[in-house]
Amino acid sequence: MNPGTMGANALPTFQLEPPWVEDYTLLQVGAATQWGWKGDHSLLPTFRLITPFGRWAEAIFEGAPFEGWWSSPETRDEWKLTTRTEGIAKADIRFGFKVLLADGGEGLPKLAFRGITKATTGKDVESRRFVDGPAYLLEVLLGQRMRSDHGVVIDLCTSVGYWIWQQQETGQNDAVHWAAALTVQPRERLTLAIEARGYIGWQRNDKPIVVALRAGWLFASFFELGATMNVGFVDAPRLEGRLDLRFRLPSLVPLLFKNDPLPPPGSP
Repeated sequence: MNPGTMGANALPTFQLEPPWVEDYTLLQVGAATQWGWKGDHSLLPTFRLITPFGRWAEAIFEGAPFEGWWSSPETRDEWKLTTRTEGIAKADIRFGFKVLLADGGEGLPKLAFRGITKATTGKDVESRRFVDGPAYLLEVLLGQRMRSDHGVVIDLCTSVGYWIWQQQETGQNDAVHWAAALTVQPRERLTLAIEARGYIGWQRNDKPIVVALRAGWLFASFFELGATMNVGFVDAPRLEGRLDLRFRLPSLVPLLFKNDPLPPPGSP
């Protein structure tokens, strides 16, 4: 039940996000294809929904409903897989929240807390595709947005947290999850980012490291096309390509929770 010896999507690292809460609902749909170190392939449709509740909290729903996978002869020999060489597995669905803990103003970093739960949706453990058990991520997010005199927007963000999951008779596994990212918006519609993330567990083959390169182009105020290339080091998929359609929709609860900035100190 060790993630490092399972399929490409067994227990992935979590993409870093800034600690602040946006003033729109994000609906993201796309697809990801992965290539393992031994030539294994997989294809997953992906989704993400982030709904803000004012400027201090948001709800998160994400994951993939299923995964199409193909294993290489080397993997089948190493794992002693004699019955199935390919198939469609139920993938992981995750849900959680983020709360902005501290916002000292434009010139100071923001601090937030994020909690995410992995549901017991993943299947095909006998083919080493997914961990069919609950998992929990508890982490602190720290980030700062800066603007240059030429209008370039730069985001610096980092996170560290606790990643826990159950492994049936093997018991609980614990890991420290970490991430750091640099995002640059050189033009109003173009966004470029580089990110490194991973987790360090106590079991063997349980220390994946992923470096991500992302680009996004805002075609309209409500629609962005994003592309990501993830490069895996150590216990992670060797390559993963993602293509996402991101829709910026109105907040679902704008009348109940206004997303206005706090008044300056000393104001009535």
